[in-house]
Amino acid sequence: MIARFREVKSMGYIPSHRTSDTGIGKTFEDCVGVAENNINAPDLFGFEIKAHREKSSSYVTLFTKRPSFPDDANSILNTKFGTPYPNNPTLNRLHTSMFATKGNTYMGKYSFQLCVDQEAKKILIQVSDLQSGNILDKSAGYTFEEIEEALKNKLENLFYVSAKRQKSEGTELFLFHKADVYMHPSIERFIDLLQEGEIMYDIRIGSYKSGTNYGKSHDHGSGFRILPQSLGKLFTYHEEVE
Repeated sequence: MIARFREVKSMGYIPSHRTSDTGIGKTFEDCVGVAENNINAPDLFGFEIKAHREKSSSYVTLFTKRPSFPDDANSILNTKFGTPYPNNPTLNRLHTSMFATKGNTYMGKYSFQLCVDQEAKKILIQVSDLQSGNILDKSAGYTFEEIEEALKNKLENLFYVSAKRQKSEGTELFLFHKADVYMHPSIERFIDLLQEGEIMYDIRIGSYKSGTNYGKSHDHGSGFRILPQSLGKLFTYHEEVE
């Protein structure tokens, strides 16, 4: 993986292969030979690859996973707390970000917060009434076991690439000049970072607008995210590559 990275580094500035924010990841993955996929497995040589623009302070997605319980968690949450689409008020969507350290404010009515139940070994999505503070729902969430499985399947080995960027005639170009190798995350570290407010959870639920599933809820990529400077705290091994 390091040898392949250094081959790409030697290529100098490379025009982005995609015009959106995801262009940086797409460009690097194309250069190292990763076939585009949505499978829940590492990208290349047993490594999950993530690339970011240098000096970016954006959260990094660790993994996406819809709430694992109850079976119809997405439908329950979207029906009870979602808001109508502007162009289709009969259908709901629920997009919000939350932490375990404090509740957020959603639509001026609700407060979402993650709760860690150490005894039951679960992470729960708690929804409260913003005015009264009364808990309205605490039925959906994740088990520690499922989070640990996601960490092992997707992030056992992480290759985190940094790129300098410049623009030429409206095209973004990247110089992939350094990388960080992270290995062996642990559920214990994950839970600690969650409780310390260093991991954010985004819930992204929408509704099908056409086809046989019209009206049913579906997940748009709910998942756990972390700031780049906190990545090293999740893993037991770290190596810098230039």
